[in-house]
Amino acid sequence: MDIEVLRREGNAVRLLVRGVKLHVLNSIRRAILAEVPTMAVDYVVFMENSSVFYDEYIAHRLGLIPLTSENALGKYKPPEECREAGEKGVFSEDCFVKLELSGEGTPGGVKTLYAGDLVTGDPDVRPVYERIPIVQLLENQRIKLEAYARLGRGREHIKWSPVSVASHKYVAKISIDGEKCRYPGCKKCVEVCPRQVIVEREGTVKVEEARLLDCSFCRLCETVCPSEAIKVSWKEDEYVLYFESTGSLTPKRILIEAIRALEDKLNALKKSLVEGVPYGAG
Repeated sequence: MDIEVLRREGNAVRLLVRGVKLHVLNSIRRAILAEVPTMAVDYVVFMENSSVFYDEYIAHRLGLIPLTSENALGKYKPPEECREAGEKGVFSEDCFVKLELSGEGTPGGVKTLYAGDLVTGDPDVRPVYERIPIVQLLENQRIKLEAYARLGRGREHIKWSPVSVASHKYVAKISIDGEKCRYPGCKKCVEVCPRQVIVEREGTVKVEEARLLDCSFCRLCETVCPSEAIKVSWKEDEYVLYFESTGSLTPKRILIEAIRALEDKLNALKKSLVEGVPYGAG
């Protein structure tokens, strides 16, 4: 497998992947979405809540706040062990991080509590974005709670997914039959191409190779060509992989952890086949 970084902007990365089958790349994409562990609030204990929001509503909001998880992956127990502990009501320090939130409305005004107002018990696990609003309090309204975050995976709940989007697409292959092409009398393909993949240059119509990665496979060029000189297909074993981190992990760490998770699954499957034990048993 050959991977080339096409573009990286903030938490988003676009990769050109060669030498891999589509089903393998799709497995990596699915692992990015569902198998990479991150920290997220799983339990909330309310001591006081006189706001207009129900406890469940606030707890749901807290769960969807991305938490920094780079160092947490090596500090806390895996999701499977911590989920069992939480179900028993045991919030041990090797599984959970406690975050506290308290506030009171101001006389004649509105007090907004943000993600940055959460007081964390571990500086390595804190809100990625401090200006995410949690709740607004009016005069005489108060809130006090403890939130417990643990490692989890996206397949358990989307709040643990490290990405907001993960997708892949083919790399286009466009051929123009010079004998059939009616240029210069016709240049409809140049006029309709929304990504400027087909251009007019040096007295002919050409495919801009550098823009093939931007082709959306709309096939407008193929459709409008009166002489059927254009054929749009795709390259074998070459794809563009795009994903955007929520900020809990870096894109590089997400990709590494996704491949590691997929490798672990394959090793477990291999072991079950060799030993004759049902996959996932035990």
